[in-house]
Parts: sequence; C-alpha cells; structure tokens
Amino acid sequence: MEITNNYKETINLKQDTVLNYNIKSNSSARLFFCNYAGYITEININLNENSSCELYGFFKNNNNKNTNVITNVIHKGKKSKCNQDFRFVNKDSSSSFEGKITIPKDISGCESHMLNKNLLLDDKSKAFSKPELDINNDDTICTHGSTTGPIDEEQIFYIQSRGLSYEDSVNMLIEAFYQDIKSKMEGSVG
Repeated sequence: MEITNNYKETINLKQDTVLNYNIKSNSSARLFFCNYAGYITEININLNENSSCELYGFFKNNNNKNTNVITNVIHKGKKSKCNQDFRFVNKDSSSSFEGKITIPKDISGCESHMLNKNLLLDDKSKAFSKPELDINNDDTICTHGSTTGPIDEEQIFYIQSRGLSYEDSVNMLIEAFYQDIKSKMEGSVG
C-alpha cells in the first residue's frame, strides 16, 4: 500500500497476513494491530525521505492460541522516523515477536525505536522476542528493547485490598498494560 499525506488505520487481524506499506516522502502513518485469536502477521515498512511511521500492536492470547508478529522496517530515505511498540498478554499460550530495523550506509539522520513487552498470566505461557538492528550509518538514533514477565502478585494484592476480586484485579492490570497504546489510538496523526 502506498501512503501519502497522513494516514491512520486500526487493523483487526483475523487470519495469517502479510502487510506491505510504502510511506512516501513527507508522509506519515500510524498503524494499530490487534487480535485475540492467534495468527502470524508480517509487516513490511519502507520509509522514504522525511517520512514517519508509528506501529502499535496489542494481542491477547489464550487457550493454546499463539501469535507471531514479524516487522521489517527499512529506512530508504534520509531523516525518516519510526516507532514500534508491540505488547502481548499470554494465558496458556505463547507469542513471538521478531522485529528488524535496517538503515543503509548512505541514509543519514534517521531515528527508529522498537519495543516489545510481554505479560505472562500463568506458568504454561511463553513469549519469544528477537529485536534486531541492522544499522550501517553512524548518523542515526536507534533503540530496541524487550521485557517479559509474570503479572505482579503484590499489585494484585494491593488492588484486592481495595475491594476488587482477583479476576477484576488481573483485568485492571492488563488494561493498564495496554493503556499507552490505547491512548495513542485515540490521538491524531502528524
């Protein structure tokens, strides 16, 4: 898909999908991905000069449903920017995130960030994360990170001490885990 000007879309993934986006010069995109059923999704982004892209995803997996997300962001133009934030909540399931940022040698002034967070709700759940940077130019700003861990029992205890049930406490913490992305969904592109 060719993107010119400002573009915003929320994509509810209902099957295995490969999505290709070419962000034209001086254009921007804000893309949100979500599913609750476990699919394989590959997202390929080409960024041209002075373009920007934000990629956000939240996925809730349960009952042996597994979600795999692969992102490939290639900075093809100078001064291009990208921000990625993908979050998974797994209960009796697994998730996999594999992200790659590529900045060629002759492309300068780029900024690119990638984050993957995983919340495991039980001992059976797993999360695999492979953030990768292929940076061939020193005039860039790039970061990548990943966190994986169980829900904090002390936080659950605190919320329960305020009168909520265990299930409501867990749901409140899951909602807080996604809140950053949900608030960005409501914002404007630009």
